[in-house]
Amino acid sequence: MRLARDEADAEEIMELTSIVEQLEGQVATARAAANKEKTMTKNGPAKSPADLEKALAANRRSAERQLDDLAKSMMEPGETFEKAYSRAIDSEMGRAMLRTLDDATALQTGQPTEADLDTARKNLMEG
Repeated sequence: MRLARDEADAEEIMELTSIVEQLEGQVATARAAANKEKTMTKNGPAKSPADLEKALAANRRSAERQLDDLAKSMMEPGETFEKAYSRAIDSEMGRAMLRTLDDATALQTGQPTEADLDTARKNLMEG
């Protein structure tokens, strides 16, 4: 019985890992778009700032939903969502999702992301 539960947990972790990788890809895409004044689409017209803001907000909401889903998947019978959420963000997967959420929020608000800070630190060390 425990082996089946462990296998189910391993499958769920693999699925969540895939989701985190997708979110990280979305954040990277949003970061690249935010760093350009004009982002061209396949059809040619540049995206408006409002379109970019909508995309950044959608990325943030997606990251929030994924973190909530992780917490829900970790809930034990009789456990509150808040307690499961706390356990979720203490897990390796939760920390990765939280970093993705932090980056998505930073991009949306025009703040530097962790990658921006890492680049700045690296430049300081080299200079």
